[in-house]
Amino acid sequence: MPRQDFGARARDPVKRDPLIVGKYVGTRIFDTYDCSWVATYDLWYNAIVKHTARRDGATEWMATFDNLDDYLNNYAEKKKPVFCLMMEPYNRWLEGFRYWLTDWQLSNRDKDFWAVAKNSPIYLEKFDWPRISNQTKTMTECIAGVKIDAFIPVDQYMDKKFFEVITQFKLNYSSSKPLSTAHQSVTNPAFMNIYRKEVSDYNRWLGENLKLRDHIMHTYLKDDYDLWWKYKMF
Repeated sequence: MPRQDFGARARDPVKRDPLIVGKYVGTRIFDTYDCSWVATYDLWYNAIVKHTARRDGATEWMATFDNLDDYLNNYAEKKKPVFCLMMEPYNRWLEGFRYWLTDWQLSNRDKDFWAVAKNSPIYLEKFDWPRISNQTKTMTECIAGVKIDAFIPVDQYMDKKFFEVITQFKLNYSSSKPLSTAHQSVTNPAFMNIYRKEVSDYNRWLGENLKLRDHIMHTYLKDDYDLWWKYKMF
């Protein structure tokens, strides 16, 4: 039986189903002349690209690998330190969920998660909940097979950790320019207010559907939380 399309136009299931196009894209690594960064979330990934562009005037290249063998055969020999920005796992998933809901290929019916309790078994299986897109993949899936030299938790101490890393590895980033200033949400108050409200709405909805929330936090994100608490600064 062919895969049914749940996007805006059911006539073209292969091209328009958001669950088919790009869902299993491999690990993305942003490479610069003195280090590399592994992507675990789009907005903070864009922030490090923007921050590096201020330094270099241009970016070097971005590599995408479909599997570990591809990475080992084409990238690992470069011997540059590899870093990873990581967000608090549940908030990261919520942001990814919000990001996925902006997909223009989704119909208004598909975005109506507020009514999920009425038909959740069928509805959530349709979207492979809670891994419904690239944005909601786990961090551990994003970095699988890649040797990370330093993790930088995205928290109130992020800029301090960033400066420690560039000092330790003798990177050519400025010690006077915090990484957080390159994030579009942080530097745009209007965007941040809308963003916070939307994420708060999704969080409240999950708080009313505890089975869904607990599955995300205690099962799906278990390995991510193990990694988060290992490197988070206090």
